[in-house]
Amino acid sequence: MKNSFLRRRVFELRSGVKDLIWGMKNPESFKCNNNLSPLMGRFSSYKFELLSGIKSDDYVSDCFYFNRMEAKINKFELSDYFNHKGYLPSILQSNAIPLLINSISGIVYDANDKIIDANTVAERLRNDPVNDEFVIKRSVGTGGGESVEIGNADEIIPFFNLYSNKKYDFVIQPLVKQHDKLAEFNPSSLNTVRIMTLAYNGDVHHISSMVKMGGPGGRIDNVSAGGLCIGIKEDGSLTTFGFDCYLNKTTRHPQTQLEFPGNYEIPYFDEMVAVVKDKHTLFKSHGIISWDVSVDNTGYVTIVECNTAWSGLESHQAFHGPVFKDHMEYIKNIN
Repeated sequence: MKNSFLRRRVFELRSGVKDLIWGMKNPESFKCNNNLSPLMGRFSSYKFELLSGIKSDDYVSDCFYFNRMEAKINKFELSDYFNHKGYLPSILQSNAIPLLINSISGIVYDANDKIIDANTVAERLRNDPVNDEFVIKRSVGTGGGESVEIGNADEIIPFFNLYSNKKYDFVIQPLVKQHDKLAEFNPSSLNTVRIMTLAYNGDVHHISSMVKMGGPGGRIDNVSAGGLCIGIKEDGSLTTFGFDCYLNKTTRHPQTQLEFPGNYEIPYFDEMVAVVKDKHTLFKSHGIISWDVSVDNTGYVTIVECNTAWSGLESHQAFHGPVFKDHMEYIKNIN
């Protein structure tokens, strides 16, 4: 029931209770105002003022964002298709991770989209002339790094057999090569840039960005899997602090001890933003998308995945304040 009416109502109830409890522990929040949710949104106004240092009445609560923005401008009946990693290269047309193996509905396809015998996959991976390691992941439902495994051919094959037996849709991809400056944050993981875009009235707007990195020894970038995120300013430079998944603030990576200097610039940041803004025009049924993007040393931009449902807002506002402040008139007219 990922996108069901029931889930959204339950989420609204739980979110309201959580916000009220937080507000009672922080009584100053009752003095705040919120332009979108005058009653319950005041708690978000105060919470994100504390985190970002920016006072505003234009913060968006989680409940409002998911149920009164995302739910109304994204057609969720299409989200599983758009999020499906086996279809994503065809949807994007370029800048996607190549598919070495694509298993859909029990049928296995090779890199050329030709049906192959599943029994040949192990030998294909072992004899791959380019790649020594691979990523195998379920085509949908990999939030938090779940069902994502990295390894050589012999380490991947057991998961190929497991996912096949469970009748999952899944893909096997090469490892994405990241820019040396992105690797500095945590060399063991692919550190991606999360970019949020909003489309309406024929224009695509860059809303907010941050870089996500894996935790100590981690191979994936997921913040919920022990990693961190750091805010990216409009000019591509970083905020001087990061957050974990609980919004605990830090100024250095726990593994590399790399500090987050304000003059550090994400390589090819403008190019990454330009690519996802262009790709958003292909998703005409979805007004808001969060993209996970990487770039290599040559400047080639790779879209690792796009998130069209239940993609978080909290960290963006914790870094950058009220990220939708320039779009409030449009947001108010949605409802």
